[in-house]
Amino acid sequence: MKTKTWKTLGGMLALMFALMLTLTACATAEVAPADGEAQMEEQADAEMMDKPTIVFSDLSWDSAQIQNAVARYIIENGYGYETDAVFGDTVPMLVALRAGDVNVTMEIWLPNQEEPFLLALEEGSVEVVGKSLEDNWQSAFIIPQYVADANPNLRTVEDLKDHMELFVTPDSNGKARLLSCIPGWACEQVNANQVVAYGLSDVVELVNPGSDAALQSEIRAAFLKEEPVLFYYWGPTTFSFEMETELGGFYILEEPENNEECWANGNACAYPLAEVVIAVNTELKDAAPDIVELLGNWDWNFSNQRQAETYFSETGAEYADVAIHWLKNNDSWREWVTADAAEKIAAALAAEE
Repeated sequence: MKTKTWKTLGGMLALMFALMLTLTACATAEVAPADGEAQMEEQADAEMMDKPTIVFSDLSWDSAQIQNAVARYIIENGYGYETDAVFGDTVPMLVALRAGDVNVTMEIWLPNQEEPFLLALEEGSVEVVGKSLEDNWQSAFIIPQYVADANPNLRTVEDLKDHMELFVTPDSNGKARLLSCIPGWACEQVNANQVVAYGLSDVVELVNPGSDAALQSEIRAAFLKEEPVLFYYWGPTTFSFEMETELGGFYILEEPENNEECWANGNACAYPLAEVVIAVNTELKDAAPDIVELLGNWDWNFSNQRQAETYFSETGAEYADVAIHWLKNNDSWREWVTADAAEKIAAALAAEE
């Protein structure tokens, strides 16, 4: 009995010892990956510390801020840079870009910003690295299609002299009320110059809307009530698409065709097509060549813009959340980034709630 008991006990001890070895091995196996992950995180943090912070011009309209949010998510999660943004209007931000206080401006509108931008290019402080939006049209003399249909003799800016009364409102001083450009944008002065050049100073009263959102809201309200409205806008944008497809369409009054001479002579003709480019401070080429390459591949076409802006307008989401939604639901960004960056971005998106 005693011998049998000791043999059994010895077997049990051996079994327990083996079990302890197994548990120790499992614990070691479980700890090792955790240590490896910590090392990888430390390595990533160290790499990020060696990289400059990429600072964006945070311009005051939706398309620019949405593009910033998309670019910042890609750069942070795919390329391991920290990013930041400085809010301001076009001219101050161009000054900041020239000085290197910001590194990237996602939307430089030409020729609207042509004079100060050409100066920056000539001095070598700024460089165009890619295309932002598609070429845009703009005009300060747009009317709803229902107004054009009801007034077949209203087809040109000159015709406003005989149809002024259509657009008179209590706050327009007895003139046609022209809902104009956002204060601080270059088009604010261009629109004022055009009114003078076309001999409309006694006919048209310029009214500034205050913001892009306010401009859209007032135009949309007039369309829904089918009231006469004379206004400034541009396209292709989500809102111009909405006017065209959901609100019955619009009509751009005819103006003298654009050329360099008339444009230089008091903006006495129609706007030229606007080219929208991405510009960087030239020092970024050496500090972050991979980011310059990314921006050179950027293609924020109208389809991308409309998808993102529609989600923004329908949900009221923050720009950062709009960026995540767009990245999750559109694969075109994969063509702009490296394979390694695409893998990291996809992993980051999968981890988003």
